[in-house]
Amino acid sequence: MSSHRAPYVIGVAGGTGSGKTTVSRRIQEAVNVEHIAYMQHDNYYRDQSHLAREERGRTNYDHPDSLETELMVQHLLELKAGRSVDMPLYDFTQDTRSAETQRVDPAPVILVEGILIFVEKELRDLMAGLRLPSLVVGF
Repeated sequence: MSSHRAPYVIGVAGGTGSGKTTVSRRIQEAVNVEHIAYMQHDNYYRDQSHLAREERGRTNYDHPDSLETELMVQHLLELKAGRSVDMPLYDFTQDTRSAETQRVDPAPVILVEGILIFVEKELRDLMAGLRLPSLVVGF
């Protein structure tokens, strides 16, 4: 993309069951899903395939260390630069990442959803950077 314009970043955060996904769906409907790169922090839970099943089940998914936020940051930087990314997919039935990924293409709007998206400064800064317009929604 030669005349790439910085995308508008929307962050939707809140506790489990607070309505993040509902709000995210409404934003997608309002903007038109074709114009949104949708990133779910849940997909960035760390791969645990090297652990025994019972050990994986003891993961504290409410702790920031359970997430590979550094990969999400890298992916957001790629999207901002106009490049597609392969977002990991987390399989909660197996308590680890799926072997499959989901292609996310750059778009004028990047929608980031998750319970802990505002915990990590580097991720927060991507949503509130001076060069990048942003909207932050929290519950």
